[in-house]
Amino acid sequence: MSNIFKQEVVYALTGIVTLLMIVEYFFFATNQIWAETIRTWAVIIFNISLFLGAIRLTMSHSVRIQGKRRDWQFSGILLAIFAIMLLTGVAGYISTGVQTSNGIYNWLFNYVYTPLGATLYPITGFYIFSAAYRAFRARNIDATLMLIAGCLVMLKNAPVGEAIWIGFATLGNWVQFTGQVPGMRTLAIVGALGLIAFGFRALLGKERGFYAGGGE
Repeated sequence: MSNIFKQEVVYALTGIVTLLMIVEYFFFATNQIWAETIRTWAVIIFNISLFLGAIRLTMSHSVRIQGKRRDWQFSGILLAIFAIMLLTGVAGYISTGVQTSNGIYNWLFNYVYTPLGATLYPITGFYIFSAAYRAFRARNIDATLMLIAGCLVMLKNAPVGEAIWIGFATLGNWVQFTGQVPGMRTLAIVGALGLIAFGFRALLGKERGFYAGGGE
């Protein structure tokens, strides 16, 4: 089977499944058995892709460790943590026979993974602050308006704002809700239209990069 024929099969399957899901959603009042079967297979394929991704991750970082490439120590830490979480999770399932976890897995999740995830938020805050500093430069009329709106919202949220002038709360609320909401709704509508256009291109087989991972 040639590569061109394989790609055409993928395009055809994508179009057929998309049409079936659209028909089932818009033209049937209740869920159909054939649609439930397709969704079940989608879940199965998704889990298979996760398994293949884990294998690919292991192979990629193993090669980095063997070749002693740059920052290969972090690859070793990643594989060690991956193995520990996988083994403890599987051990909890095997020991109880249900989808649960043991004490080691819970401890690692609650006291290692969760605090590390929470640490990312304050770190991201520094990047947001630096980006805001670069963006809030009154170099033109647009940047000036964004600077004024940002200052009003910050003074509304900060306690010092109301201490300076009680009207900052009213102006900040207007900017945040009356001024921001229409803009966000416009972006959501434009994004939805772009997603629909992308879906039609994929349905018609014109979005070749989506399947081949590259050019048209």
